[in-house]
Amino acid sequence: MTTVGYIVRDMTGTKQHGNFAEGTPSTIDATHSKDISLNLSPSDVESYARRGQDLHITLANGESLILDGYYDTGATGGKNLFLSQEGDFIEVVLEDRASGMLFASYEPLDLTGKWSAYDDMVFLDIDRIEPVVAPLIAAPLLGGAGAAGAAGAAVLGGAAVLSGGGGGGDGGGSDTTPPTVDITSGTQSTGDIVNAAEHSGNPVITGTGEPGATVTLEINGTSRTTTVANDGSWSMAFDSSEILTGEYNTNIAVTTTDIAGNSATSTDVLVVDTVGPLIAVETVETDDVINAAEASDGVLLSGVGEAGASIEVTFQGETRTTTVAGDGSWSVSYAASTIAAGTYDSTVNVTSVDAVGNSSTYSHTVRVDTETAVTLDATQAGDGIINGAEHSAGVTLTGTAEAGATVVVTLGSTSHTVIADSSGNWSSGFSSSEIASGTYDASVSAVSTDLAGNTATTTGTVAIDTSTFASIDSSRAGGDNIVSMAESQAGVTLTGNAEPGSTVVVTVAGVSRTATVDSSGNWSAQFEAGSIADGQYDTTVSVTATDIAGNTYTTSEILSVDTFVENPGVDSVTFASGDVRRIGTEGYTDSYTVNALESNGSVSTPASSQTVDPVFGTEFTFNSPISDGTHLVVTSEDAVGNSSSTLLVLEDNATEIGSTDHAGLSQFNIDALNLDYAADVDLTLTEADIIALSDNSDTVTIHGGNDDTVTVTGATDTGTNQTIDGQSYDVYTIGTDGTTLVIEDDINVII
Repeated sequence: MTTVGYIVRDMTGTKQHGNFAEGTPSTIDATHSKDISLNLSPSDVESYARRGQDLHITLANGESLILDGYYDTGATGGKNLFLSQEGDFIEVVLEDRASGMLFASYEPLDLTGKWSAYDDMVFLDIDRIEPVVAPLIAAPLLGGAGAAGAAGAAVLGGAAVLSGGGGGGDGGGSDTTPPTVDITSGTQSTGDIVNAAEHSGNPVITGTGEPGATVTLEINGTSRTTTVANDGSWSMAFDSSEILTGEYNTNIAVTTTDIAGNSATSTDVLVVDTVGPLIAVETVETDDVINAAEASDGVLLSGVGEAGASIEVTFQGETRTTTVAGDGSWSVSYAASTIAAGTYDSTVNVTSVDAVGNSSTYSHTVRVDTETAVTLDATQAGDGIINGAEHSAGVTLTGTAEAGATVVVTLGSTSHTVIADSSGNWSSGFSSSEIASGTYDASVSAVSTDLAGNTATTTGTVAIDTSTFASIDSSRAGGDNIVSMAESQAGVTLTGNAEPGSTVVVTVAGVSRTATVDSSGNWSAQFEAGSIADGQYDTTVSVTATDIAGNTYTTSEILSVDTFVENPGVDSVTFASGDVRRIGTEGYTDSYTVNALESNGSVSTPASSQTVDPVFGTEFTFNSPISDGTHLVVTSEDAVGNSSSTLLVLEDNATEIGSTDHAGLSQFNIDALNLDYAADVDLTLTEADIIALSDNSDTVTIHGGNDDTVTVTGATDTGTNQTIDGQSYDVYTIGTDGTTLVIEDDINVII
């Protein structure tokens, strides 16, 4: 890499010499310079461009020079730019073009005349940064007679000094000998550079000379004078305000004068470099965020700086050191163990010290984010079970994650990608077509990736239960699927099967009961006495099962109800010598039996032969006549087991004693009293008597004539009538529980 020399001169005529710093771009401050000469030829320059107040010069070798403040004309007016190499001196005339680019024309200046204002801004081929020296002027030698012999000239530190010898005089030992002066520290000749620290502490130049002589140093128009001490040493400090900061070289004019008035001059160069080294930190882990994966394999911090400068990096409480490579790059590494987990900001502090001791600091903030989280809500679909209705409508899974995180939600074999909202909540809907129906546990997972790239995973299961079942046992109501009067009065239990844990509701003829379901799924529902309406009809047993997932299933079966019982009517009684030989009933389709109420309170079944005739009904002919005054109970039973009995009173002048209060009547369902075949019967009945007689309906019908009397305690005439076999019957109620007497209107009724 080449180093380009420069000479600048301000409005007071003060000049500075120096070189552009190595590296590109390289900058000098041209704000206060009127004339600027660069040690270049036109062929060395590729282009010129204006960037704000600065002039950018691109060289043919790709390097870039910047004249900072070249277009800042407030203090100088327009500036002059020259190129000079090997004694040539060329003015550069710049013309504005589009986009800040400049068109340059070159005008060579002839400086071969006696004197030019630009003589001291020309670069020769001896040293690319030494200005041309003004012509030496011969002078008469002192100490000799007249204008003695020839004089010679020597160049010391860039200034011309006369030297010579002569024939007479003191041969240089007289008081006419100029004093000598040497610089021992603080300048280029001693290998010293004024860095930022030295500049702020006021630069000091020291040397040796003739004791008692004065030494004057002039730097950038500022002069300082001191006297050489008796030991031959001298020291001189310049205020920091008198030495411009930056990176440049400037001439030092040195004059020493002894006490005899003899003086000598020389030059040296003050090298100033107060510019701290360039330092920067590159983006860490591509985005200045260190996530868990990046932290796990360690972190490399890198940046740019001044080649050769030392670098000290402090990060996570640990310090690393390195040196900037020749290409301006540097890097240090931190092991995974040094990166504290969590989510926080961490600062990278960098200090760089260049070769001359200038330092720069730089801070860079890095986000450490090594953690994230994701959850699945515990009760998906409300209760953690997706039932049939929910399946049909589609299911939304929910949970939480870091705000802005991407969440991949998987249900079974289907995945959706969603973004967590600003509060960290996420939801993902799954249609019914994406969820297989049935009863099973489906796997659920959520994988979140936060904005830093950290990932978190949670898994679980959600129960899928989209159906249930129920059945009704076929052997209903005693196995024949018919509810008889006895079954209705005893209560009917219906049974079946359903999913264990289900709720089962059973409905019969509009009456519903909740069944109990055991651990095996067997259910039973009890319909208490009277809950199924009496009559002869077919109805539906409907069963609706609701399982614990909320699925419902309904099934039904037919159930027959036959509680109608036809009271056996006694059509005839045949007497022989006061004994009963035969009786006939009106019906023939049912099964009929005849029992005798014995005087000792027992019940017997007289032997008889039976004939069944569609016209005459069923006739019983007793093998032995039934003795006079013995009451008979005639019972009919239909195909489903419904039975009804008629108490046939056969004793004249009978009362309830021995008839309606006979102990054996509890075996029968007495729905009728027949008084037609006994004279002058006189019965007294209460509500309790009637209830005890008829278990079927708490209703008793009494057949008889006008010679019969029935006294009923607490009875109320309803004023209504019924017609039975062409005869009119009055209706009475007793009490408030529906106990009823239906009495043929010929009978005398006392209430």
